[in-house]
Amino acid sequence: MQYSEIVNAGKVVLTLTGKMDFNARNTFQTAIENAKRSNPYQIILDFSHVPFINSAGLGLLMLAHKSLEEAKIRLSLEVSGGYVNDVFRLSNIGSTIPISVIEPQSAPPGPGGRAPFPPQVVKNPSRAFESIEMEELLLPILERLEDKDFNLPALPQIANQVLMLTNDPDTHAGKLTALVQQDPVLTAKIFKTANSAACGTSREIESLSQAIAWLGLNPVAGLAFALSMQSGVFNNRGYEREVRALWAQAIATAFYAKALAGMIGKDQGTAFLCGLLHSIGKPFVVHTVNQYPSPSASPLPWSAMLALMEQSYVEVGRQMADEWNFPPAVKEAINLHQHHSYHLATDPSKGAALTCLARHLASHHLDSVSISEETIRALPVAARLQIPHDVMDGILEIKGLIQKQIDSLLI
Repeated sequence: MQYSEIVNAGKVVLTLTGKMDFNARNTFQTAIENAKRSNPYQIILDFSHVPFINSAGLGLLMLAHKSLEEAKIRLSLEVSGGYVNDVFRLSNIGSTIPISVIEPQSAPPGPGGRAPFPPQVVKNPSRAFESIEMEELLLPILERLEDKDFNLPALPQIANQVLMLTNDPDTHAGKLTALVQQDPVLTAKIFKTANSAACGTSREIESLSQAIAWLGLNPVAGLAFALSMQSGVFNNRGYEREVRALWAQAIATAFYAKALAGMIGKDQGTAFLCGLLHSIGKPFVVHTVNQYPSPSASPLPWSAMLALMEQSYVEVGRQMADEWNFPPAVKEAINLHQHHSYHLATDPSKGAALTCLARHLASHHLDSVSISEETIRALPVAARLQIPHDVMDGILEIKGLIQKQIDSLLI
């Protein structure tokens, strides 16, 4: 990101150029601090040359608003019609920071040259900020992101070793069998999943090697990781029920991604891992919040926690994936699974796009009121993946089977 500054009669206009994401943090904060030195009564941010903003960028705006409010300086935004304007509208940030829509002739298109996404097919993101307490928690999370100082908990031995196997081109079923059979609980879960009617087995699976051969190496590695993560790696104190729901969403996304991949000829194991781990940053955000003493006597409301996650979980997940050495396709899915970024992915597995569509299917599965079948069929990512109508029919008809698979993995 770059910026230019014009000072006139107590106002400072900062014209921003480039993407507004976490990587823009230093430049953006420098621009704000330099503008404050003029002792203005108002700072105006011109977004007409910003083609992209994500949840981390929205978080930076809210932190700037809070800092300027304390300095008795008004903050307002100017935006052209287009992608960034749509994001501002859907995030409801205008309820906190005044926004003026200026002439759209210089407005850049959405990422990749796309037209702005249709509001009727995009779920509204969490409202910008719902409590002062959440604002106070976001800053240390963003600072930890920049410093790469998360103090990630150590992975359980099995989870760490199975992830190493997913990066090993010489991995075979025998290696994974020898590893998994060291954990009786994991072994039992894999047998349960493999023998589930959801897997379509015509005969009972009688050995661990048969189960791994049936399910696939990457899905079994994903199962081991998911079970380990649910078994107390993160500190989710006070939010156990809600974090369990996050895992239900991730597991549902994984199985829908696997089913989609099989129907369009992509690698099912990679799709499963991408879907399972795409939102791994969310439970870690809860873990991080629990490391800070609450300014009030009560825990942060879950609605505020959700909004906090939306501002940070992708960046958190990206750093976790680097630290824990996730496979390249999974790293890309974590970074680019959202509706505004899946088209930027280059991995031939199509993991980011499959994850994007699968997470919408998972949302429909878990709460059909939140997103309808008609909306799912109209999603741009479904067209991008060239999902035939009959294939989508088939995906929407396996809800009962997917539920059995979710139940087999939730702790």
